[in-house]
Amino acid sequence: PYTIARTGKNGYFEASYSSLRGASGEIIGGLGIIRDVSERKRAEGKFRDLLEAAPDAMVIADQENRIVLANAQAERLFGYTKKELIGQTVEMLLPESSRDSHARHAATYFALPHTRRMGTGLELLGRRKDGTIFPAEISLGPLETQEGPLVSSAIRDISDRKATERELEARTRQQED
Repeated sequence: PYTIARTGKNGYFEASYSSLRGASGEIIGGLGIIRDVSERKRAEGKFRDLLEAAPDAMVIADQENRIVLANAQAERLFGYTKKELIGQTVEMLLPESSRDSHARHAATYFALPHTRRMGTGLELLGRRKDGTIFPAEISLGPLETQEGPLVSSAIRDISDRKATERELEARTRQQED
């Protein structure tokens, strides 16, 4: 059996065909099914548009922690192309020192997925392709799909905020002296 997908003037269609074989193995017929998948394709397009419109880097991963989708902001933030990201584990975006603990936390998250900020009270770090490390704010959200559960991560570089906080703390200490 095989499936083909065609874009028609009026929509998207998938066709599946299986050969029927006789007792001696010769093809005696076939069974074909054509399915209109236009609505699914429109929904996928809207989802991708929403992903690209997000102000933060968005990385979506499956239960094996493999990246299945990333937006243009993720490319800019981490320095990888989408092609380089898709299929890799999320841990490639973390400093070496955080990778083992992240894999354990990810497995726990999938056991009880819910929308939340990641690492409350902890300093979270990201790692760019060039090796630079930056402070990050990360929010997680579960996504249920036909292919199984996914986790959506909104990632923001907070380097500027951290620098401002350090500057304010330094000024406060100077005033106290």
